[in-house]
Amino acid sequence: MSGKATSQSRQHDASRFDAERHVRSLRCSDITRAARRTDLDHAITHFIEGGATEPRLVDAGVLEEYVWHLEQAGLTVETVEQRVATVSTYFTWFIRTHKPARGEESLVNPVRDVRVAHAASCAACTSHTNGTTLKGLCSVRDARLPAWRPSDFELSLTASSANTRAAYRRDVELFAEWLLGSGDDAAPHRVSKEDVRAYLAFLHERGATSRTIARRIASLRRYFGWAMRQDLATIDPTEAMHTPKTKGRLPRPLDEQTVLTLVTTPDPEAPAWRQARDRAALEILYGSGLRVSEVCSLELQSMSSDKTTLRVMGKGSKERVVPLSAPATTAIAHWLTLRHEVANETSGNSLLLSARGKPVGRRDVARLLDEACERAGIVGGSHPHALRHSFATHLMDNGADTRSIQELLGHSDAATTQRYTHVSKERLRLAYTESHPRA
Repeated sequence: MSGKATSQSRQHDASRFDAERHVRSLRCSDITRAARRTDLDHAITHFIEGGATEPRLVDAGVLEEYVWHLEQAGLTVETVEQRVATVSTYFTWFIRTHKPARGEESLVNPVRDVRVAHAASCAACTSHTNGTTLKGLCSVRDARLPAWRPSDFELSLTASSANTRAAYRRDVELFAEWLLGSGDDAAPHRVSKEDVRAYLAFLHERGATSRTIARRIASLRRYFGWAMRQDLATIDPTEAMHTPKTKGRLPRPLDEQTVLTLVTTPDPEAPAWRQARDRAALEILYGSGLRVSEVCSLELQSMSSDKTTLRVMGKGSKERVVPLSAPATTAIAHWLTLRHEVANETSGNSLLLSARGKPVGRRDVARLLDEACERAGIVGGSHPHALRHSFATHLMDNGADTRSIQELLGHSDAATTQRYTHVSKERLRLAYTESHPRA
């Protein structure tokens, strides 16, 4: 069979998977949809080359071989799990939308019994820094992308916060994996300016925002500066690279009544310990204006002896003391009477715990907030940082000075805090236009 005929045959086989219709059914952003489509196309191509020319021929054995192929290629733990999850979502959709004919056996998701060789839940991979995505030291994880030494790069970012370090590492890993997918020899010393430009163009075509592209450039610039010091690269391919301008975004706070409803509406079906923990978490987020990572890292000894303040470790390992609101003090006291119901040997001194007794993570807090938003009828939901924005904006609206708010939020730069001045002015303008008869 000629090369052209082979290509046409593969395109015909790929059409049987109906991937385009599946991707259109996904409820996500355009850039996420494009990423899912790329991952799914990669998997389908691999299935067809292995002889599985339609979805019903893909079984657990085919998928195990695909996972092995991904791991042998050196892709990171997160990327392997992400691609497996994409394939699993596809087959869940396929089974739901393609009912078996009479007499045919019902399909089962072939991903169900497939396991990756190394999961992100590995104890050595998990950070001991509560509330962050910083990775631990794991020899299996660190063996991925060995030429790039991502773990060493992450450890070198000592002046950055844990989440920034983890984000920079992930940006570099995604770039290295893109090079692998392009068929190039993905090593730092082989990267040219043309490679970086092609990668940024790829991100732009996928719909990445200027903010995302600017962050990727910053990550790569930081990495190649380090790589040159480590003799991993001889040139910096990001040198003189134009960084797109990003539009400053004003915070979007919730109004006072909405926050009150959000915080005080419990889940009647949840056990008492969960109701108490969720209330304590929400009261701390709004009442003290903490970042979600700061809430996750709180310990029993973080509270002062008189229960009126919290000692918080913020960005850049900067410590500050913030006041506790009266409702937050009451909510924490109630939670502490029930904490023993979920506490175990893994709990340590962490203040807020998950159902398994482990310290709560960022996703736990985001999940409980999503559920609270649903109960409170907040269309579109919210996110933990919105409560921090609301804390600062409500203080500004009620006469607090910028310097005091800066101290409470732990901002090193007063310009960051001044955003809330603009928000308050915007709220005044809106109130004027909506209320004044001559506006």
